Amino acid sequence: MPPKEALHKLRDAIARDPRRFEPIVTDARVTRRFGGLDEDAMLTRVPRGYAPDHPATRWLRFQSFTLGRELRDAQALGARLPALLEADFRLILPLVRWINGVLGLRPAERR
Repeated sequence: MPPKEALHKLRDAIARDPRRFEPIVTDARVTRRFGGLDEDAMLTRVPRGYAPDHPATRWLRFQSFTLGRELRDAQALGARLPALLEADFRLILPLVRWINGVLGLRPAERR
């Protein structure tokens, strides 16, 4: 879970412009590969300060913005692991860039 201040920034950005955030996390390739954002630490209600009928209610309830998936043993130990991880990282890159932008973090310079 992100620190409280970071979580407030992320939620405020979602509340201001849910149309920018939603396509990133509902992209068909992302949901097919990862199943969507991890809902384990999701609030049952909208956090204080946001209207219960806000258009982004679903997203404001998240306390963490993580994607993940399980790998089979053969995948984790196979020669194709680097290519598999690279493909996964490419899929999550838009979410990482959105989070970094909201938190005011500069993009990494190319190596």
